[in-house]
Amino acid sequence: MFKEILRTKLFRAGAALLGIGASPLLLYILYELVSGSTGGNPIGLGLLFFVSFWPAVILMGLGALSGARRCRNGGKPL
Repeated sequence: MFKEILRTKLFRAGAALLGIGASPLLLYILYELVSGSTGGNPIGLGLLFFVSFWPAVILMGLGALSGARRCRNGGKPL
């Protein structure tokens, strides 16, 4: 069933949106950890993550729902 959920386009689109929205902030955090510098204020990166997080979660939820329904129908599209 999990493989069927991962195959849905909505789930993949949500995962891609989450990756695109979260990666700049995660890279900034990683940079601060590696370099030891502090004092930066990544407000723009945080806003990008905030704006992209909820649509990504909604898309992934709809994709999971669609994949679960498709699995119950024996793999046939709805």
